[in-house]
Amino acid sequence: MPSSRACDVCRKRKQRCIALDDSSLCLTCRTLGIEQCTFLEPPPPKRRRVTPHTSPANSQPSQANTNNTSNVTGQAKDSIAPSSTSSPDYPIHSILTETLGLEKSRSCELVGPNGSHDWLLLSNDVDYQHVPVNGLGQRTPGIPPRKQGGLYTQIRRVDEDALFRMVPDNVSLLESKNHVTVDDIENLVKPHGPALVRLYFRIVHPSFPILHKQVFIEKYERTYKEITPHLLGTVYCLATKWWMYDEELLAEGKLDEEALASLAYRAVQESFLRPRLNSVQAGLLLLQRNLPSSTAPTSSALSATFLASLIALGQQMGLHLDCTTWAIPSWERGLRKRLAWALVIQDAFAALTQGYHQVLNLVDWDVLPLEPSDFSEGRQDEDTQEQPSIEDGKIMFMEMAKLAIVANQVVRGLYLSKARRNVNDFYTQVLPVVEPIGRQLAELQKNLAPELRFEYHETGRLNASACLYLMHHAVSVAVYRRLIWAAQDTDPFDPLGNIDQFIVFIRSTQLTRVRTIVDFFRQLQSQHMEAFWIAAAGSCATMLGSFLGLMNATSRNLAESQELRLLMKDLEWQLRIKAKMGDWIQFTLTRLQALGWDKWKNMEPAEDMLLQPLALQTPDMYNPGVNDFYTA
Repeated sequence: MPSSRACDVCRKRKQRCIALDDSSLCLTCRTLGIEQCTFLEPPPPKRRRVTPHTSPANSQPSQANTNNTSNVTGQAKDSIAPSSTSSPDYPIHSILTETLGLEKSRSCELVGPNGSHDWLLLSNDVDYQHVPVNGLGQRTPGIPPRKQGGLYTQIRRVDEDALFRMVPDNVSLLESKNHVTVDDIENLVKPHGPALVRLYFRIVHPSFPILHKQVFIEKYERTYKEITPHLLGTVYCLATKWWMYDEELLAEGKLDEEALASLAYRAVQESFLRPRLNSVQAGLLLLQRNLPSSTAPTSSALSATFLASLIALGQQMGLHLDCTTWAIPSWERGLRKRLAWALVIQDAFAALTQGYHQVLNLVDWDVLPLEPSDFSEGRQDEDTQEQPSIEDGKIMFMEMAKLAIVANQVVRGLYLSKARRNVNDFYTQVLPVVEPIGRQLAELQKNLAPELRFEYHETGRLNASACLYLMHHAVSVAVYRRLIWAAQDTDPFDPLGNIDQFIVFIRSTQLTRVRTIVDFFRQLQSQHMEAFWIAAAGSCATMLGSFLGLMNATSRNLAESQELRLLMKDLEWQLRIKAKMGDWIQFTLTRLQALGWDKWKNMEPAEDMLLQPLALQTPDMYNPGVNDFYTA
């Protein structure tokens, strides 16, 4: 390797070329995955003073050469902005070139039409450059860089109505002594990092596909230093739950999970200062386990604030927009859609089960529904027979997104303050809101893929579909709970003095739901419990338990109350014997006890509240199956 001058890559990047003793590569080329340093480009021409004979037009850089360093004079100390679309951080043939939200040295910020930037004025500055995108030559619009605060920022247009500011990282900020580095993360897990990465993509990723496996592996196999600290930390953190599933780790002592989680949480927060798509990815992964200080009284407020920050960050990077026609790689379009819907799922079920105020309004969420083509892996990418099916995981994630839309409607239509004030009468207000929601839930059940049926099982393979059933039950229970509230304020007798048969029917469907819930927990097996469960699982299960308590507390029939108390004891037993199989089960037991479970299961209806003629059994003694989500 010649030592007289810098290689082509280092010279273009304007950085020192550091030769490695044991390699023909310099440090930069090795990090970028380049096979060999090249010295093909001629040395830069010596800078000459502009003479009076030089025309003004020739003394200024043209639009076409805005990024050409030889045309920039008087700015030797400033970094030069990269080209408008191609990333300066990766080899030209890398899968990461042309990305919008995954550059190493720049972050992207959406330029909204209602901001200080005027789109009409910006359109006059557009510089169309012939840049390859997805292997095809396209005239991709970009706007020349401008210097702001000592750094070059650039407007990049990825579509006619989608503009982004490309902002270079503040190097002095990144070199802060208190900043979490990737080595800080790696030192906590060394030498088990590769095994944890394998575990993550084997068990978590098929059921929660918010990463692009090829992108992550391409970087990680070069060096773990190419992965950001926040993403690497959260991947390691989630994977430790399945420590015993790896033959290498089985004989090793388990690492300090809490220390790793705390460091990852710090790293995610620090990444908000220079956001990338991986900031949202890491935040979502961190939310799938209890945040540090989760036992503190402020944990709910902490989670709600953290989630709101993630959503705002996602909107800043344009995740709420339709990116179908954007001039970015097709795999990034799919990744953006999956991240967008993951935020919707997280927000909808946090609001439904934990009482958060919803941050997202789906009216303004302009993202198309997920399709199989939006996912980057398939069955051929499965590493072992034990991992959950990648194809089934795709279908389940799409079903979760559909269910999140319904959950969003339930919260907005039945539980927000305005809805609580205006939707109260059983017949004229609550039922008109509930009926279309019930039809949607029934339609989701009817169209559920056979592979996601609860009884479907492949020997030796984990089955994550039980989580989807739990979420379905939680949405249905939220609807039924609102009906019970309204029924409590409704006269159970019709104008002729007879029992209102419609209320009898509704009550019978609610009792059927209770039986189905207990049957669901009874049928949970190891292949379900050992699979990945989303963060809301514990809160969903707590809702189901409190629904049983509500049913018993509002019972006006002695026989029904006796059955409900037996079902509550059965549910408690199922939770206790499965508590060591899942953290979310332990959370459910603890939470139900704190809410008053012991009081609920021992309640009996007061004699003056009994309606003896009321027979609250289903007419045909229907015995529900665990696959039934909504019966009405």
